[in-house]
Amino acid sequence: MRLWSKAYGKATKVKDFTGREIAKGAYNDRSSDFGWNVDHILPQSRGGKTADHNLICCHILTNDEKADKFPCFNANGKRFEIVKVENHYEIQPAAKSKKEKKEEDSDEINYYDSASGIKFFKRLKGIQNKPRFVGTVFIRLNGVANTAVIDFIENFFDEENISYSMNNNYYASETTITARNYNMPTKDDVSKLLDKCILLNTYLGHYFAPSDYLKGYDIYYRVDYYQEKTTMYIESQSIDIGATRSVFGGVAHMISTEYANHHNSFFISELVYENTEASEKVEKSSGQYTEYNYVFTKLSENLDKEVNKG
Repeated sequence: MRLWSKAYGKATKVKDFTGREIAKGAYNDRSSDFGWNVDHILPQSRGGKTADHNLICCHILTNDEKADKFPCFNANGKRFEIVKVENHYEIQPAAKSKKEKKEEDSDEINYYDSASGIKFFKRLKGIQNKPRFVGTVFIRLNGVANTAVIDFIENFFDEENISYSMNNNYYASETTITARNYNMPTKDDVSKLLDKCILLNTYLGHYFAPSDYLKGYDIYYRVDYYQEKTTMYIESQSIDIGATRSVFGGVAHMISTEYANHHNSFFISELVYENTEASEKVEKSSGQYTEYNYVFTKLSENLDKEVNKG
């Protein structure tokens, strides 16, 4: 019980290192699905000591499978390795064998093999009707003095589809770069693209604009939801900076006048706000976008120094 409390605190049911569930009240109970006992990490037959640093709580079946095997063993269908770390031993997932790597490689698509190609196609068929989240970043640049700025920005979005548009009338030579990611199923994906935008905002605001490589800029990051892929392909092409959609689609509205001029800032839509740490840092605006003019502090300080160097 002391070892349990030391490892798991007040928890009454946990998983051992292999993923098997164990319950505090089922110590040494082989009749229970959650029975557990204490095992030596480095087996006693190998000189392992009965000391806290060499003991671990684990499922009875895990203990049976591990036994006194060293350094590698299988338990709960997984392979583990006992390794020395400084002055004690630990159990870690074992490095993959050549056979396992070969099996993983076999999942790669070989279009010259009909079975491989058709297998991949059938997997695709099964995901066509799943909900889709599409992330779009609009970068509005006014008065770009050197197109190297555009090339620089393009490298930020190596995983997104890039397109360009130009307006030489009202905005006096405005270039809009659109970067779109059609596959953003998790909040981590939304946050990853948010970080790219913050990084770009840092460079635009603390180097390119102060160095007169452009007269002004704005970044707009929006996420849109689609119930299936066909709708996504059709409707996502009409998204612009000012388009707004309800969760299940809706009427698109053009950009409001408050966004007509450049603010040298960064704005995020509602779905970005709700699915990232932004909701903890700023208050949500009542408009289509919320200003989220964050930068990476250390980088911005270093870029300011580069500007001052001339």
